[in-house]
Amino acid sequence: MILKNSSVFLNGKFQSLDLKIENGIISEIGENLSGGTEEDLSGKMLIPGLVDIHTHGCAGFDFSTASSLQMLKMLKEYASHGITSVLATTMTMPHESLKKAMAEIRAAMALNNSGAAKILGINMEGPFLGKDKKGAHDERFLTGIDFEMFEELDAISGGNIRLVDIDPLLPGAGEFIKKYSAQKIISIAHTSCKYSDAQKAAKAGAMHVTHLFNAMNPLHHREPGLVGAAFDFGFYSEIIADGIHIHPCVIRMMFKLMPEKIAIVSDSMAAAGLADGEYELGGQKVFVKDKKAALSDSTIAGSVSNLHNELKNLIEFGIKPEDAILSVTEIPARSTGLDAGIIKKGAPADLVVLNSAFEIEKVYINGVFYNNCLQNI
Repeated sequence: MILKNSSVFLNGKFQSLDLKIENGIISEIGENLSGGTEEDLSGKMLIPGLVDIHTHGCAGFDFSTASSLQMLKMLKEYASHGITSVLATTMTMPHESLKKAMAEIRAAMALNNSGAAKILGINMEGPFLGKDKKGAHDERFLTGIDFEMFEELDAISGGNIRLVDIDPLLPGAGEFIKKYSAQKIISIAHTSCKYSDAQKAAKAGAMHVTHLFNAMNPLHHREPGLVGAAFDFGFYSEIIADGIHIHPCVIRMMFKLMPEKIAIVSDSMAAAGLADGEYELGGQKVFVKDKKAALSDSTIAGSVSNLHNELKNLIEFGIKPEDAILSVTEIPARSTGLDAGIIKKGAPADLVVLNSAFEIEKVYINGVFYNNCLQNI
């Protein structure tokens, strides 16, 4: 198949090119390509599939508690919003519940040959987090750094834990970072650490920050904390751009400071895509009203957004479209070592067709028009 006459997002900018797809892979990029079934995309933009590296759920289901078959329903919902790759993100839960979640996610990864979004790994958010910045995590199940527990969970997952969120202030955190940073991406998360603590974590091998500004100390001119350290040490930094977690002014500021390191995430929970009401996140009740998800004590509990909505938010906030697109595609993929989020020869043909208003018109997963795959889910 050849996708012709679109404005292709290639190497960080739009270019008038054709795209040839063979066996689910981008085989050629150039002008005036021929030799296959042609689809005219004149006036459209062609961007990589969106990559969400921090999402707990959607469509009424949660990666921490859903069955593998329920996860396939979630993956269908992600694909409908142009999200073609995700890291299934778990919450702080009882140990046995985490073991079950790891097994179910592994099973979902094995089942997912349907053309829906792909689970490319696991983001383990908890239980190695600080109680003072726990956010919506259940304090009863937070633990200290536990090497044996982590290795057990990773083994159950089939080695698919890709991102591990930890508080660097916990005893043993430095040793954990040193031991696993060559195999896993270590993200600093849910912590009241100071700049100097983040500096030590960086030297040990940490290279990522979980939802920058949220569940951490704010930037202060005499104690820049984790926010300042993220800038100084080049951490890839997640930002939730739902318009609730962070003010647009701060988002604009961060895109001016470090656009090449901003990975937009949804941090979505089960209520994403559904109406206001009562839901669950990691076993805790969450109440959604006017697009805001919160625990009973008003603590913000993830979002009900998705990456496509956040992409449009970014553009509305004044972020250059090219930077906004990179932040929901190539940068989150690069930050976690995923083969996704980029248009290049040899890459999976996971693609999204946008109109001039940045609305989704078509989604391709492994070169297959997404709607043609629904009967297999």
